[in-house]
Amino acid sequence: MELLEKDEEYIISLLEQGKKVEAVAFVKNKTGMNLKEAKDYIDKLILKKNIHLLDKRTQEIEKIELSDKFEIKSLRTNIWWLFLYIIFFIILIFILSSLINILLKELTYKHIFYSIIFIGVIIFNCYNFLRELKSRKYFLTINGKTIKIYYENNEKEVITTDNISQVRFYVIDSGRGIGNKNPTLQIFDSEEKILVEMTIKPIDYYLLKKYFEKYNVMIDNQYKEF
Repeated sequence: MELLEKDEEYIISLLEQGKKVEAVAFVKNKTGMNLKEAKDYIDKLILKKNIHLLDKRTQEIEKIELSDKFEIKSLRTNIWWLFLYIIFFIILIFILSSLINILLKELTYKHIFYSIIFIGVIIFNCYNFLRELKSRKYFLTINGKTIKIYYENNEKEVITTDNISQVRFYVIDSGRGIGNKNPTLQIFDSEEKILVEMTIKPIDYYLLKKYFEKYNVMIDNQYKEF
């Protein structure tokens, strides 16, 4: 059985959410393909979609004009992701409390090991949650060589490109969905101190990359959109 246009649209929506396994299962059940055939179909669809997005992005990049003055605002992650962080944190706390209760009754290396693992995961989850909250509050105003860093609408730092040792672009989120990788920017001063860390739109990444290249700022580019 062949897939209809609406089926392909549904598959693409799954891929955009990073649900590749569900997309493969849907194709397998809908068409009667075996697992390998369904996976190959999805891989080809991802490639086709990424090529389309790459062409679209290339057209957007070609239209970018670097002006003397512009603003860069942090990309605010969907509020549902923050909600999921909280839910995940509550679940981890519940599991950890259960492990502690077991430890109080029966002290074993196995339960101690699991408790340490869960404490580590909780700390990591809290760190990511707080970092995301902080990142959402930054924005930059750029005027020539001067960059002003604002946090919660208050001016936090002023720096010129001459005093920037390097900038780094990389990906924090997994970006499993099609075209779903958002770059994170870090700016380092002459003493290698991080002045700002903020997630931005892909189109702003290309604008900033062009800006820093203009003023010969060293770029540590670890970002790949596709």
